[in-house]
Amino acid sequence: MSMARSRNHTQPFRPAQRDQGMESDFDANIYNKHRDELVRYATALVGPDEAEDVLSTVLVKVLRRRSLASLDNPEAYLFRAVLNQSRSVWRQRQRPQLVRDERLEHAPDPLPEVVDALRDLPPRQRAATYLVYFVDLSVSETAELMGCTQGSVKRHLFDARRRLAKDRRLDREQT
Repeated sequence: MSMARSRNHTQPFRPAQRDQGMESDFDANIYNKHRDELVRYATALVGPDEAEDVLSTVLVKVLRRRSLASLDNPEAYLFRAVLNQSRSVWRQRQRPQLVRDERLEHAPDPLPEVVDALRDLPPRQRAATYLVYFVDLSVSETAELMGCTQGSVKRHLFDARRRLAKDRRLDREQT
C-alpha cells in the first residue's frame, strides 16, 4: 500500500443507499466517529502498510452482514472486528510462502508418465507426493502447507506410493 493511500484516512464514509436510511446514517456516523481510532488500532496490530486494508475489509464485512444500529455496543463490535481481521492477516503471514521457496525453482521436471500417474492420484495424495518428492519439502513443512498433521501427510504418501507401485505406466520392466 502506498503512503498516499494510508494518509487518506480522513475521508468520511458514505454508505451506499439502502432501504434502512436511518440505520445507514447511524452506521456512517458510528464509523466516522471512530475511524481514526480504528486506523490507529489496526496500525498497531498489523502495521501501517496493511491497516487500511484491514479496515476496508472490516467495513465491507460488517455492513454486508448487519447494521451497526442493531448492536448493543457498535464501537466494541468494530474494534473486535478489526482485531479478528488482523488475526487473519497474522495467520496469512505465518503460512509458508512456497512461491518464494527456491526449491520450487530447482524441482526436477517429472517424466510424462510420472505426470500422468500423479494426475490420477486423489488431490491430497498428489499434493503431498509433489511437495515431498519433487519440491523436497519435509513432512512437517508439507503438513503445515496442506493444513493437516504430519501423520496425515505420511498416510497420503503411503497411499500414493501404493497406488503408483500398481500403475502400469510406471512399470520399470517396460524400459
